[in-house]
Amino acid sequence: MPDFPYINARVRAMRSRLLTPAQLEDLLAIASLPALLQALASTPYAHDLQESLTRHDRIRAVDEALARNLHRTTRSILEWADGPARDLILVMLVRWDAANLRTLVRGMHAGRPAEEMAEAFLPAGTLSEVVLREMAGQPSIAGLAGSLEAVNHPLAEAMSEAAAEYAATGDLPGLELRLDRAFVGWGLLRTRQGGASAAALRRVLQAETDLTNVKTALRLAAAGDLDEEIRTKHFIPGGALVTPELFVGLSATRTQVGAWRQLRTSGFPVKDPPADLVAFEREVDLAMARGLAGHYRGDPLGLDIVIGYLAMKTAEVANLRLIARGKSIGLAREAVRRELVLV
Repeated sequence: MPDFPYINARVRAMRSRLLTPAQLEDLLAIASLPALLQALASTPYAHDLQESLTRHDRIRAVDEALARNLHRTTRSILEWADGPARDLILVMLVRWDAANLRTLVRGMHAGRPAEEMAEAFLPAGTLSEVVLREMAGQPSIAGLAGSLEAVNHPLAEAMSEAAAEYAATGDLPGLELRLDRAFVGWGLLRTRQGGASAAALRRVLQAETDLTNVKTALRLAAAGDLDEEIRTKHFIPGGALVTPELFVGLSATRTQVGAWRQLRTSGFPVKDPPADLVAFEREVDLAMARGLAGHYRGDPLGLDIVIGYLAMKTAEVANLRLIARGKSIGLAREAVRRELVLV
């Protein structure tokens, strides 16, 4: 079993520097972006913000400071580990790379400018904000694939294959599916052994895969009476609860009630099929984030401490970005509060 006591001792020290709910509420109550910048100067983000303000103005400076702080934090945790412990932590970081790659391919497909795509990055993985911005500046998805190959990324081969198929078909969902399946397969392969810590991370990957499949199935059902073969193509193997047959049942309105009953029986926490997909997705995403943060109270000698802390840290950074953006465009405090991820 990987030896985590040294890593966890340092992670606990970082946990003590996270902002409290009261501090977050104080930042939310600030009236303007300049006042928020001043308040952030008395937080653990002060040094990064000071450096960023020498290069950028206001909201861009906040984005860069938060991104640099988050990336340095996650890289530090990875560098403290070696052997099996490092392998497991790497899987956790590549989870975030996969999410950022989805942001990139969606933005490129839609023809969005690089700066707009960068606003959605959360660089908690192995790819820093600088690297992600360079990738966002690539002229095509094929160029993005080449950038991943250049840094020897674990998903580089899958991206290259997906990019080639996308160039021929323009099929964005197919590209995303290839990436998702590649990451899930890669991650599950690396959690097959390693004792309790590997098992804990494997359960996280399976739960996230189940959640993705449920959300996808519901979107397919909302899209109308699609052919079963088309619906089946959107399934991602690797979850613990959602089988291909259950996915097909959830993805059609005529079979959804029975399939949902089966899903609940297997352990999915939501009682009824949702009437509002947007509200449902936010509800289950928030439940997943809180569940991950809850790992911090798990095995004190295993990976749970790292899983929980990273969930809290990424939520904090995401919340600070939301607050800063709200101040920059004059959003009401309650409107911003509704979007916060409070774990």
